[in-house]
Amino acid sequence: MHISLQARFTALTVLATLCSVAIKAQTDFPTTVNSTHPLAFYRLDSSSGQSLVGATTYKVTGSASIAISGAPVATANSRYLRLDGKTAYFTTTQTGGVGAAGSIMAWINLAELPKTANRIFYIAGECEVGNDFDLQFLDDNKIGLYTAAGANIQFQPPLDSLIGQWHQIVATLDTPTQKRVIYWDGKAVATDKGGGRAGKKTGLTIGACPCFTGRFFHGSIDNVGLWNRALKADEVAAIYTASGSTASNSTASGSAASPAASTVSAPTPTTGPFATKATVDLEEVSGAKIQLKREEQIGFMFLSGIQIIELNCQLTLKKACTLNQIVTASYPPEGRSIEHLKFDPNKTDPNYTYTLATNGTVWEAHANPKKPGLRGWCFMARDVGTVIMTYNKTGPSGYTDTPLGNTGVSGDSFATQ
Repeated sequence: MHISLQARFTALTVLATLCSVAIKAQTDFPTTVNSTHPLAFYRLDSSSGQSLVGATTYKVTGSASIAISGAPVATANSRYLRLDGKTAYFTTTQTGGVGAAGSIMAWINLAELPKTANRIFYIAGECEVGNDFDLQFLDDNKIGLYTAAGANIQFQPPLDSLIGQWHQIVATLDTPTQKRVIYWDGKAVATDKGGGRAGKKTGLTIGACPCFTGRFFHGSIDNVGLWNRALKADEVAAIYTASGSTASNSTASGSAASPAASTVSAPTPTTGPFATKATVDLEEVSGAKIQLKREEQIGFMFLSGIQIIELNCQLTLKKACTLNQIVTASYPPEGRSIEHLKFDPNKTDPNYTYTLATNGTVWEAHANPKKPGLRGWCFMARDVGTVIMTYNKTGPSGYTDTPLGNTGVSGDSFATQ
């Protein structure tokens, strides 16, 4: 079939227009956010990464799985992480920076109501007793912004719009005028003159906080921003509009319905006496997928379980726990809420030898293969909430071996209560 030159030109013009629209849709939201000059802006589309502004970074701790179709912000590669509500949250290297005024933005998607879980779900903030800047879902399903010792402003969102649905929350504080505002999907829904203290100086965390433990967010948090000023109503509206979302379509990408990201290995039963069909999805820092044998997944899962438990040991006991403690749950009385391993790895895994060295809050764990052809794993924590993960393709691994990039465990964990 012959196609005229004019028809070809028209088709190319239409294609160019569509591409232009697509590119504009992919850049409008982050460009609009960045135009308001945030201190930090984290897309949270992988288990670790960097702010789109400044030099700060973030990293997930605990059990989180990577999925697709995140917050409806009209951008490409919209991946996000599901937080398990028990162990997972994000730490960042953003510390302080909020003076007389500040703002927090987050897209949230609940897996269950906080009232059902009978506890608070922490969204994001700089947590400090007596001088907090914390955005949370309270245990009565209300959203609360805390800006000093107990001083807070609250909003009750419609309950039937929460589970499995994405929403944008922005909360602002202006201490000179004492004004606080909560915005829900681009609109101001709560305002008061309750004020709060100026000068927030702790680290920004997302999904949980170190000073009020046990408030793990169950669901997903995406596209988090922090400002050192109170955003204006028209700025909040513009950011929400730039996302391309509306009140009707913000329910289109629920975490409950979102398909999981591509998994490297199928959820088949493991070798050895392990009752789990969980899977592991790993990437190198370059983004290259790592093809794993099932035996290697099990080795990684044991160290991932140790990582979950050690974080709670660091936060609760102020020191790392030994391998014997985390296998037998032989903790001091104040550690009765800390998880333990479902299995003793050295007695049940025929493929690896496991070691765990501790010194104060520092710990280093290894899964060393017992036979050729298996990767070795190393997890090392020198700071609370920050874990370096490496692997060796041909044997035992140390912290100087190949670093891991994005990591995800989908399914049950080897850490249990």
